[in-house]
Amino acid sequence: MSYFIQNLRRFAGELLEDPVGGPARVAAALKVKWKTGLEQALGSSGMGRRLAARYRGRGVVLMFHEIHDDVEGNLRMGCSPEQLRMVLAALRAESRDIVTPDEAVKRLADPQAGDFAVLTFDDGYRDNRTMALPILEEFSAPMTMFVPTGMVTREVYAWWLGLRALFQRGDEVEIEAMERRFTLADAPSRNAALRQIGLWIGTDRARAEALNPTFARHAISIPALVDKVAMDEREIRSFADHPLVTIGGHTTTHTFLSGLDDAAAYRDINDNKLYLENLLDRPVRHFAYPYGTEGACGKREAEYVKAAGFETGFTTRSGHLFPAHLSTPCLMPREDAGFAHMSNSQLANRLSGARRALVTKFGDPVAGLR
Repeated sequence: MSYFIQNLRRFAGELLEDPVGGPARVAAALKVKWKTGLEQALGSSGMGRRLAARYRGRGVVLMFHEIHDDVEGNLRMGCSPEQLRMVLAALRAESRDIVTPDEAVKRLADPQAGDFAVLTFDDGYRDNRTMALPILEEFSAPMTMFVPTGMVTREVYAWWLGLRALFQRGDEVEIEAMERRFTLADAPSRNAALRQIGLWIGTDRARAEALNPTFARHAISIPALVDKVAMDEREIRSFADHPLVTIGGHTTTHTFLSGLDDAAAYRDINDNKLYLENLLDRPVRHFAYPYGTEGACGKREAEYVKAAGFETGFTTRSGHLFPAHLSTPCLMPREDAGFAHMSNSQLANRLSGARRALVTKFGDPVAGLR
């Protein structure tokens, strides 16, 4: 009940603070909460598994980012070690083998092969080694880490890390580019503000870069933040030598590929592959789009991923893997399992296929082919 009252107060504050834009934001928030409630109901009742029978594929690719103990202190960017362990236990209970992307492709082509899951971790965070790897070792579970060049060289414009640092500093923040002032009274208001800024940015690189003056005014150094959380070249080389680890590509600049012209988009993909292969002295065969929604990547980007020599490309579009995906291996879906805090019901829906059914309103089970 207290959580319900908190939300009512926050929505009322939104309306008073911004009578023009507030109603739209409140409506969007209520829509999200309605969808979350429906997802919880389906997962907890078992109805989701029955409704999603046609959405359950041979495999499922799960996406994570940061793994850390202080989930709330880090504004729910990433998830806890306990959540990762929960996911691994659920996969074991479902008798899904945890495999590499190479093995996943082989199994999709083999009707007799068992069901499987692939664990992917984006961006090259240091805690993937210190926090996630020991848990993966407990389960003998392989993982693939998709690494952008700029995270390793400290040249990436990690605006999301800048926002987190900004929101951790005070109880009120002005985002000049949005002409908005956010009151950050508690964790829900901080998380809501982050969502609003993310929706405002969308897939617009210019809007993300428009946050730079705000970061500068608060003396926030993006390279310093990246250096604090991301592996460097020495760490990446050492990590890649672990028998459970596969390193994949994730572009050079971690930008919205759809916003680049043809030459720049291909270069951002290809140069990352060359950089990682030179650093690791081995082939890098798999790729993930840094922003994998339909507005951020599509057929053009998939062609560039293929032309660069990658064998697979993973989006962030909800769905399981089916043999049909072998015809478009550079547009394979992933399910987000690394957001905080994921309930047992939400995890069940991702593993059953019910999440895809909800997202598409019971549309095409096979994601990413168009």
